[in-house]
Amino acid sequence: MADVKGYNLVQQNPSITWDKAAGFNFTKEFEGETTAVRGLFGRYVREGGANSIRFEPDGATAKLYVNYAKDVWGGTTAETPVEVWELDGNDQEYSLWEHPTVKSLDFNTLNSTDSATSTTFNANEINRNRIKKQLEETVETDAAGNVKTPTFMTATTSSLPGSSTDITAPACDSALKSIYRHLVKEQDSFQRPQYTLRHTFTFSQGYNYGATVIQRAFGNVNRIVTPGQMLTNSSIGEPTLDAAMVTTLGNIHTYSVPTGVSTSTGQQTIDGITHQWGWLKCAPKVSSEGRRKVTVSQDWKLELWSTWVYSLAS
Repeated sequence: MADVKGYNLVQQNPSITWDKAAGFNFTKEFEGETTAVRGLFGRYVREGGANSIRFEPDGATAKLYVNYAKDVWGGTTAETPVEVWELDGNDQEYSLWEHPTVKSLDFNTLNSTDSATSTTFNANEINRNRIKKQLEETVETDAAGNVKTPTFMTATTSSLPGSSTDITAPACDSALKSIYRHLVKEQDSFQRPQYTLRHTFTFSQGYNYGATVIQRAFGNVNRIVTPGQMLTNSSIGEPTLDAAMVTTLGNIHTYSVPTGVSTSTGQQTIDGITHQWGWLKCAPKVSSEGRRKVTVSQDWKLELWSTWVYSLAS
């Protein structure tokens, strides 16, 4: 059965031949998108362990044959492991209520006081409910029955509704006014990229560090790896990034920080709960083909995660 390597590359079943003069010959065959196959071609050339390599382009697709003058899976000699890093950026859709500007608002603290009754309240919570009621339940109308601008859009004071001369109170935050203007135009969502980092490590059964690789894959699963930890991953036992991926993630960490997240700590407090912007480590997938090879693949997802739900990697 063919072995899928990422989205654009497939490894076919290997072939093993033997003759009296040359002994064993082991050939790997890959097929897929030309760019992906060419990249794999370069990696095998740099590793230098193959006896011969043949690259056969055919327009948008290509084949790669990697030959070893030995049976690397059946003998005692371990083949050099093959390591692949991939980064996927998928646009994900979110509700406007999940927008970072809105999430950064305080909806819990009783931070306003009504001048007439001395009652403390949270204006953001009151106005959020008013917006939802305007859109989902009763629409405000004037004396003639025509739809009018909601009172929360014109409030200027910090009193409870109806307890002062300003019956439109309390004043509405500008971010809530903006989300209302978008919602009435039926723009109820926005998109932003969610990055997934994928690491695939393939090694023979005779690889000396195979047990360490598998043990490392299960460490810190379902924990948040901070951007700093990911770039200096040896401190928490994660696999070491190659130079190209270090540069790539460095740019993501610089230019993709969500609004409201501290650029120094990567944290943001939402409704009283600390959230950490970082890479959530997913459970690994381990594939073993008898006595031939083992493949360990793993994902990390970059997002703003609740530290109450997930612990930080250590």
